Amino acid sequence: MVSFMPESPLFDTGCYPIFDRLVGPDQSRRLVYLDSAATALVSEAVTDAFAAFVHASCANIHRGAHLLAEEATDAYECARERLAAFLGASSPEAVLFTHGATESLNLAALGWGRARLRAGDLVAVAEDNHHSNIVPWQMLAEEQGVEVAWIPVDENGLLDLDAWHRIAERGPKAVALCHRSNVLGFAQPALTEILDEARSCSALIVLDGAQAAGHIPVDLSRLPFDFYSCSAHKMGGLTGVGALVCSERAADELAPLMGGGGMVARVDRAGFETLEGPAGFEAGTPAIAAAAVWPVALDSLEAAGLDALASHSSDLAETARQRLMTLPGAHVLGGGAGAPFEALVSFTVDGVHPHDASQRLSDAGIMVRAGHHCTKPLHRALGARASLRASFAGYNSARDVEALIQVMEELSEKGRAA
Repeated sequence: MVSFMPESPLFDTGCYPIFDRLVGPDQSRRLVYLDSAATALVSEAVTDAFAAFVHASCANIHRGAHLLAEEATDAYECARERLAAFLGASSPEAVLFTHGATESLNLAALGWGRARLRAGDLVAVAEDNHHSNIVPWQMLAEEQGVEVAWIPVDENGLLDLDAWHRIAERGPKAVALCHRSNVLGFAQPALTEILDEARSCSALIVLDGAQAAGHIPVDLSRLPFDFYSCSAHKMGGLTGVGALVCSERAADELAPLMGGGGMVARVDRAGFETLEGPAGFEAGTPAIAAAAVWPVALDSLEAAGLDALASHSSDLAETARQRLMTLPGAHVLGGGAGAPFEALVSFTVDGVHPHDASQRLSDAGIMVRAGHHCTKPLHRALGARASLRASFAGYNSARDVEALIQVMEELSEKGRAA
């Protein structure tokens, strides 16, 4: 067993008003939130900043010449600068705001692939990806005859390096990977080698960072990538805003997916010209307020320390994994891989459907995710139709793990009886 499990949260839970709620059928249970991989909780500092912005500077950006428009534009562009610094991006101009990681990955695959890929071109897609880094490539396969080659995982969720090497020999044009899986709780041991080899064969690298950014230290200046996606709501910010960070090569080859106001330099009967830089990809009115307050969430993460946050969540997730694996009939997805778990653990219990287990946990005040987590190919490879997922953040502690295990012991017994 691990020697240490945090007895206290890393974050001040008093800054999260949601923890004042009592839940459960009789409204008497304290809230145990173990679903941060889906959406992280929002602190009072973020909601206060949101209210201050919409009450004082509520205006559209870039197109107005009045005071409020200038204030809103400045806040929006300062958020771009702050996020670029947080992630180690080459410059603020490398950061494109989107409505979330899913839109970011669609922009990367379709905005780049429709212009750059031809019938027969090869794209390597890792089997541990979220659907948002799979389906756009499959769309290109249907539209343009692009070939999708899978980098499979074994029964423990480990990427197959031999399969990747065979794909690399064929010269893939692009490689779609996830920085961290939203189902497997560990860092892929093969990821660094695949990234380096993909770079050496000049493949475009699309990296889904939704489960990494804000959870572990990320320095894009040291990471081989061409497109990197993230979402504010996975990082303590608000829903509705995300980002796609582009390498210089990728930015030069990317075409916008949407056309409209705010992204054009010229429009006439003959056609149009897009603006240079991020604005050329940000048509329409973005989630201005959500973007403007994203830096407040980033400040909280940096104040806690990304290394400390990663260690805190890892201790909780690894302890939960080890405790779950001792329960009769419980199976941890990827539990036999040998790598320490970082921020989440996904699992099943014989004789108990994940949705039924999730409801029982919810009745006890414990919020986990149940389903396939938008990773049907990965679940199929692991021999599970669905699973439960408990994910940890800075506001969790050993007490939350104990609450989870207590209910899971009950469900394990129920499954054995069934």
